[in-house]
Amino acid sequence: MANPFLSVIIPVYNVEKYLRQCVDSILQKIQGVGEIILVDDGSKDGCGAICDEYAANYSCVKVIHKENGGLSSARNAGITAACGEYLTFADSDDWWNEEVDFEEMLQTVRKNPQTEMFLFTSLDYLEGQGLFRRVEHQNLDGFDCSSKIAYYKSLLKNGNMEVHAATKILKRSFVEKNDLLFKSGIKGEDNEWMIRLLRVLNTVQIINLPLYVYRYGRTDSISNTIKANNVSDLLNIVKSSIAYFQKSPNDPVKEYELCFCAYLWFCALGLTAQIEKAEKKNLKSLFNETKSVCKYSNSKKTRLSFIVYRVFGYSIASWILGCYIKLRAKKSIGRERLSGEEK
Repeated sequence: MANPFLSVIIPVYNVEKYLRQCVDSILQKIQGVGEIILVDDGSKDGCGAICDEYAANYSCVKVIHKENGGLSSARNAGITAACGEYLTFADSDDWWNEEVDFEEMLQTVRKNPQTEMFLFTSLDYLEGQGLFRRVEHQNLDGFDCSSKIAYYKSLLKNGNMEVHAATKILKRSFVEKNDLLFKSGIKGEDNEWMIRLLRVLNTVQIINLPLYVYRYGRTDSISNTIKANNVSDLLNIVKSSIAYFQKSPNDPVKEYELCFCAYLWFCALGLTAQIEKAEKKNLKSLFNETKSVCKYSNSKKTRLSFIVYRVFGYSIASWILGCYIKLRAKKSIGRERLSGEEK
């Protein structure tokens, strides 16, 4: 096959229970137009052998075996190995929606060769409950994509920054030209990556089809456990943006990026409710160091939360936001049920 049109990069680490569902769902759509790059990131279970099996049976599947380096490292290895004109990503415990017309999506990409990024939507699969669609995804057709600033405004107004790398199709030349590799060694790498991407993005288009199915909140997921570094990494992303605009105060994305960072700051504050008391205390100075970003918030809820933070203090504000986050997760607030769990 000539150079593929699309490269799908899938980092793989200790997910043998889910890997076949992920790869099979993508294979049925990608054969003949693209390649799948499986990056075995030092898996200790049977994932390496499963990857090799797919590569032996399908010419469109490549496998990279590497020492464990984390999600960012695995994605970066896949980007380096990719040959496609376009790139997209998938997490190996998720899958592609078989009901979505993938050829329709590719036709949109082909007809818009100047577009650097295409955003599509996703569904959430909640263990024991079924498929859900996030309510904010109903608004994507109303996004203004006439410019980078217009798109940024639409994201902020919608209340979801759509940072997940797996809901994007990107021109490989755009990624390479702007060195849009993922930062290694941090949690919340998609947030940091999206901030840098939005600084350089010029053209974007919406494909309002839910191709991606995200396996939300599985109990054996590493990302389902909150530790102090989850919080500190988010705050350091905020800190980095504050420093960036001290050097580039006239950058047109300033107020929009810092608005996004205010959202990250409040997410971090809510997450501290889930960590040990001693670790929580150690993070207080970092919250105070970055709290200036809160003035850029466009949300009534976060502004109210900051008033609570100033009046009642760090611990009480953290506890209140933590309860709110748990309530949203437990009751699937902000999601429209599409199907129940099969019995």
